[in-house]
Amino acid sequence: MKIIISPNSYKESLSSIDAANIIISGLKKNLNNSQFINLPIADGGDGSFDVFSKYKNGITIIKKILSPVGKKINSKYLLFDNGKSAFIELSDSSGLKLVKKDFRNPLMYNSYYTGKIILSAIKKGAKKIIIALGGSATVDGGIGILSALGVKFLNKDGLELKNKNFINSISKIEYKENLFSNIDFILLNDVKNKLLGDNGASYVFAKQKGATKFQIDQLENGLSNFSKLTRNKLKLNPEKIIGGGSAGGIAAFLKIFLNAKVYSGTDYFFKIMNFKKKIKNADILITGEGNLDFQTLQGKAPFEVAKKAKKEGLLTIALVASVDSEAYCELNKFFDIIIPFQKNSRKYSIKNVKKLIKDETEILSKIISLSEISN
Repeated sequence: MKIIISPNSYKESLSSIDAANIIISGLKKNLNNSQFINLPIADGGDGSFDVFSKYKNGITIIKKILSPVGKKINSKYLLFDNGKSAFIELSDSSGLKLVKKDFRNPLMYNSYYTGKIILSAIKKGAKKIIIALGGSATVDGGIGILSALGVKFLNKDGLELKNKNFINSISKIEYKENLFSNIDFILLNDVKNKLLGDNGASYVFAKQKGATKFQIDQLENGLSNFSKLTRNKLKLNPEKIIGGGSAGGIAAFLKIFLNAKVYSGTDYFFKIMNFKKKIKNADILITGEGNLDFQTLQGKAPFEVAKKAKKEGLLTIALVASVDSEAYCELNKFFDIIIPFQKNSRKYSIKNVKKLIKDETEILSKIISLSEISN
């Protein structure tokens, strides 16, 4: 039996690479004669750097920066293709994982130090910059990144704005045309949401970043104003971009200001993994992440992996901490079996995620083994 192991990361607890290894370890309990294909996946969210580094050889560059809360940290990026290309995970410099739960507030932070990482890669000679956008701590429309790259944002008094998330205070943009036009920017999205509206950056994602209902409205107004100023200045509309709501609107505005190309993160990883070829003639696919819900269906890695596997006739299994009961019927169209392993609180599951996954996969291996015998 050929079994594909292709989990995404489990947010705030386990990388996709570690998850894949634990799943294989559990399955070997009763399936020693099976062939396991280890294919951890990413979709542009947390953990994308580690997965990309698994499939692409390069040099890891460490740069000292400040985290969103002002703490000194080491951030990293990968130089590859003889230093001509760089891979950057936004969450490693501007990520929610860098902000403790009690301090999460997207109005307090911007993406400035991700911009500094981009500048570092360019100074080292990179002509192609790939940015995995998921897992951001802010909803700033990329104003932090753009500030670091030389775009000036002014308030109504003509003073330059720099600190925190100043998206609600912008009155004027000073912008040099063809900014970094010699650099090829590629953005990897993990969602398909547009910039504004009920399904946009603020109303869908800001709450999980710590925003209150009032703050969500503020962020929506700020993005809307920034969009209007951008349309007037550059004659392009950020609101029409599919996936423009990713990373608090960063995708939409970097596409316009930097002429960046926006790709589905999962599709990009499928190519570098040679995924379609590797799942040929397989029997089972096991994927997973922390939670399956309606956002999963917007292009998250487990959903895209399951779609590919179903087309090839594989049995698809999702191993997750929890599943949204309202989304279950839609999810069940793509996942033949969904196994939730959260037994107690979310805190308990995060702390014990390795054991919980190992236990469930050992049980699963017994079931698969018995089904083989009966056949």
